[in-house]
Amino acid sequence: MGRRWPYRVYFLMMCLFYMLMVFVFHGQLQLEILQNKQMRGIVRHVHAALLKFNESSDNVNGFREDGDLSRIHSQSDHQRLNRLSKNADDCPLSPSTSDYQFQTVVPSMLYVYSAYWDARTSPPYIRVMAILARKKKDKIKVSCCVGGLNVNASVYEMCENHNKMFGGFIFSFPVDKDRKPCHVTLEVKEEGSLVITMANVSLIEVAPLAAKYEFGVCIPPLFGDIEKGKIVEFIELNQLLGAQHFIFYDFHISKKESREILEYYQSRGILTVIPWNLPTQVKDTSIWYHGQLIAHNDCMYRAMSLYRVMVLQDIDEYIVPHTQHKTWSTALSGFFREGVVGLSFHSAFFDPKVSDPRELLTMTQLTRTRMFSRVRTKVMILPAKIFEVGIHHVSKPLKENMTIKMVDTKVAYLHHYRKCVKNFGMKCDQFEEDRTMLKYMDALRYKFNCIMNLTLT
Repeated sequence: MGRRWPYRVYFLMMCLFYMLMVFVFHGQLQLEILQNKQMRGIVRHVHAALLKFNESSDNVNGFREDGDLSRIHSQSDHQRLNRLSKNADDCPLSPSTSDYQFQTVVPSMLYVYSAYWDARTSPPYIRVMAILARKKKDKIKVSCCVGGLNVNASVYEMCENHNKMFGGFIFSFPVDKDRKPCHVTLEVKEEGSLVITMANVSLIEVAPLAAKYEFGVCIPPLFGDIEKGKIVEFIELNQLLGAQHFIFYDFHISKKESREILEYYQSRGILTVIPWNLPTQVKDTSIWYHGQLIAHNDCMYRAMSLYRVMVLQDIDEYIVPHTQHKTWSTALSGFFREGVVGLSFHSAFFDPKVSDPRELLTMTQLTRTRMFSRVRTKVMILPAKIFEVGIHHVSKPLKENMTIKMVDTKVAYLHHYRKCVKNFGMKCDQFEEDRTMLKYMDALRYKFNCIMNLTLT
C-alpha cells in the first residue's frame, strides 16, 4: 500500500490550482476589456503612442483590423494628432484657433470641422460642426468616445440648408461634467456596413464668463476680388458703431492687398482670420453659399467665449441706429432684458450703382428703398443663449422661453449696400433720401484715410 499524502498537501495543491485558474481567467478578462473598451477610449497619451507606431511601421494608411470590424484613421488625421500632441499646452484650443480644417470621415458623405465642450446645460454636451449628405442622415450611426466611454450622437440638421445635397449639421453628445477631454474620437458606422471610421477633433471650451468683448462681428466666408477699401470701411465704420473685434472666414480672397490689410488688423488684435476650405468632394453647387451656415454656427460657438453680444452680417451690411444715438451700446443694449436673447433688424437697399473704391460707399450712397425687406433681416444676439443661428434669423435659442425681438425701423435697421432684389414681395421702384450715415462721416474719413495711406510690407 502506497504512502498517503498529508491533508495539507492536498489543500495546498487545490489552492495553487485555484490561483492558476484565477490568473488565466483574469488575464482573458483583461484582454477583452482592453480590446472592447480601452482601445476604443483612446486618450491623448495613447494617441501619441499610436501615432509614433503608425509612422514607424508599414501601416502608412492607418488601417487596422479589430476582430471582424475594420477601424480606419486617415493619414491626415494622424498628422493632425501628431501636431496637436506637440502642443499639449493648447488644451482646450483657443476660440481664435485657425487649426481646424474639414476632415473626411466618410468620403462623399460626412466631413467634420470643429468641436466644442458646451456646459451651458446639464449634462454638458460635446457639439461637433459637420457637413453631411442630407439623404444619409438616418443611415449612419455616430458615437463619441470620451475617457473610455462611448455615447451616441443626437443629429440636428441646421435650418437653412435650402434642399442642397450637403447641409450643415450639429452632432450633440451628452457627457459627464467631470470628463473634460482635450479632444474626442468620433466613430461612424454606415447602415449595413461592418466598417467603423474614426476621426479625432480637438475641443474648444464654451466659456461665456471669459468673454472680454462687449460687441463683436462674425463675417461669413469671403471670396473673390474684394477691394481693400471695402474691408477698411467695413472695419472702421463698425468700430465707430461699437464693434471691438471681428472674425473673418477667408474662402480664397484673391487680392493680395486685401489679404495684407486683414493681416495688418489681425496683428493689432482687432480681428481673427479663419481659413475656410470646403472638402474637395463638396462642390459649390451641392451646398448652400460656400457652407455659410456651418461657418455662421462655428463662429457663434467661438464667439460665446469672446463676445457678450454678437452681430452677424456681410461686408456690405451695417446695423445703424436711427435715433440720436451713435452706438449699438447706447441705442440697443436696453432691449436685451426679460428673456430677450436676440434682436432682428429689417433691411433697406442702398443701390450703389457705380462706386469708386477710393471713396466711402456709405457716405456717398444716401438713397434707399422706401420699402423695408422683412425677409433679408440680420440679427444681433447673445451667443451664449443661442443653440443655432441661421443666415437671416435665430433658428433655435438655447431654451424655449427665450425670445427674439424685432427692432422698430425708427430705432435701427440694416443698411444693405447692393442692388435691390425683387423677391418675397420686395418693391424696388420707390426710393427716398437717408442721410443718417453722415453723422459718422468726419471720424470715418479720418480713420479710413489713415489706414489706406499705410505702406504694408
